[in-house]
Amino acid sequence: MKLPNKKYDLIVVDPPWQIKKLTHKARSNQINMDYPLMDIEEIKNLPIKNLAKDNCWIFLWVTQKYLFESKNILKSWGFNYLVMGVWEKTFGKSAGMPLFGFRWNAEFIAIGYNKKPDLWIKGKKLIPLCFQAENIKHSKKPDKFYEQIEPLGKKRIDIFARNKRSGWDVWGNEV
Repeated sequence: MKLPNKKYDLIVVDPPWQIKKLTHKARSNQINMDYPLMDIEEIKNLPIKNLAKDNCWIFLWVTQKYLFESKNILKSWGFNYLVMGVWEKTFGKSAGMPLFGFRWNAEFIAIGYNKKPDLWIKGKKLIPLCFQAENIKHSKKPDKFYEQIEPLGKKRIDIFARNKRSGWDVWGNEV
């Protein structure tokens, strides 16, 4: 994996977790994911540490299945776990993904840092740990998330990005 040869003070990673796409009656041919997947060891071995400036923030998007692995992944990249954030997906008229009797309408973000960033961000709007935003497309993260965290750093990268974003370097096979 060839990532940029730069250093950042804000890193977002949305790895292609080893999951299966569920089969739906309306779309019975959609069994495989639309992109290559990675297992836990491949994700842990990503050279994320090489991208981090001292005092860097990291936001790791994690699925429900791998929630408890997220702390070890951050540690393998040289980061300290701080807290877990939650995106509560809104679906408009749709009820969301029903599975095992639950509405799966949340995604998680393991938030960490290396060294010692300013944990008391003065003069800046507080970043909520739980926020609501509409779920638009599979695996696409909401603009609201990026807007909330941008004050944490001027040098930013989104790894496994789905689209280009002003003020960010992006890396991934979909951009």
